[in-house]
Formats: sequence, structure tokens, C-alpha cells
Amino acid sequence: MILILKTGSAPANIRAVRGDFEDWIGNKMQLNESDYDVCVAGDYQTIPPERPYSGIVVTGSPMMVAELEWENRRLCNWLLEKQQGGIPILGICFGLQLLAVLNGGTVAANLSGTEIGSARTRLTRSGRQDLLLGDLPPVFEVYKSHKQSVSSLPEACEILATNSSGLIDAVRFSARSWGVQFHPEFDGSITRLYLQEKSVELVSEGVDVQKMLKRVVEVDYGMKILRRFKEIALSFPEKGISASECTTIRYFPDDK
Repeated sequence: MILILKTGSAPANIRAVRGDFEDWIGNKMQLNESDYDVCVAGDYQTIPPERPYSGIVVTGSPMMVAELEWENRRLCNWLLEKQQGGIPILGICFGLQLLAVLNGGTVAANLSGTEIGSARTRLTRSGRQDLLLGDLPPVFEVYKSHKQSVSSLPEACEILATNSSGLIDAVRFSARSWGVQFHPEFDGSITRLYLQEKSVELVSEGVDVQKMLKRVVEVDYGMKILRRFKEIALSFPEKGISASECTTIRYFPDDK
């Protein structure tokens, strides 16, 4: 059983035609409705139901991690307990940033403004040897939509991928806990819908939206990542874990 921890929703116009984050994740993971639960984070004070979860996916969100207060939130403490207990976790975009903050890192606004559309990411040496990402090409295309990025991490965390400017694109927080700044659940169509949805805001930032739309490519690396995470989750531990069991780094690709 996979738990999808829903921290937010896609814009209403996109939901109307393509569904929401949990639908995209479930489809790309090839999950049946009986294979996963969806728990809405809400005010982060309610923990998920008592079930033998074998893995947790933390979704993206339109909220900004750096603007929220995370102390004394029961769900955050529960998530850290799951990480420390070894249950496989994958944080996506906001989910990556949330895990980064909970592990002692920081998040800040992108200096270059909104990152959105198709983009390339590059695996570090650690990324090329990673259990989740290691079978991917050293450089591959991903889909992005975010205004903030991880600005620092504790030394114990491994940076697995970066973009061309050196910002963090993927992190391993512990042996089976990961975060990706990009959106493996997106496809080209969803990415174009995001560009159109945010076009007014993007134009105000000086972005050529039409040019960005033309740059969107169709790739399946996100599907590979999500299905690989599913394999990891379903193989460790064998019966899952129930809910009751409960420094600044600026990395550049050639540094590691």
C-alpha cells in the first residue's frame, strides 16, 4: 500500500481536464485504486490512518515552504519518524522542500524567478550510483514548475542532481528517502497547461511563454522514476510499516 500525502492541488482549470496530483502519480505508478491511500495534509496536525504503508509520496503544492511555520505539526513529526524508521519516501517539488526543511535545511526563492517547462537535469556521481535514479541517463529532461528551491542542506544529505545553474534538483535524505525538485508525475500536456495557466505572471517576469511552450518535449523519465520508487517501496520492508511504528551547500555539477 502506497500513501500519497497530498499537500496541495493543481489549479482548478487543469484539474477539470486532467485530474489532480494523486491521479497522475497513481497512473504513472500503475496503481489500482486499492493500491494507495490519499491523505490530505490540511493543517499538518492530522496523521494518516493506521495502515501497513510500504511507501510514501509527498506531492507538490502551490504553497511556499519558506513562508510556512512547521514547528509542532504532528504530521511533520510523523513523516520524520517514518523516514527514520526506513520506510521509502519520495518528495516531489514542495515535497522535496518540506523534507529538506524538516531535515534541517533551508529553502529560498529562485534568484532567476519561476522555473517552469521542460528543463535538463544532471546527475551527480552520487546520483549515478543511486538506488532510485542510478539507471537514468547522466543528463535527462524533466518538467518543472516552482518559485523556490532548496538553498542549503545538512551535510548528511546527498545531492543527486542539479540544474545548469547549480541549484539542487534531487536529494537523498537517508537510505530510502528522496526528494526531486522536478515533477515526475507531469507529462508534456500537463506542463503546457501550467505554462498557459501561469502565462500572465510569467510575462510579468519577462518570460516568453510561447517560446517556452515550443520547448516542451515529451519524455518518460518521470514514469521510470515513479515506477522504480514503487518497486523499492513494495520490496522493502516486505510487509510495510504501519502508521503506529512510528550548513549551507551551494552545489555545482563539477564539484562532485
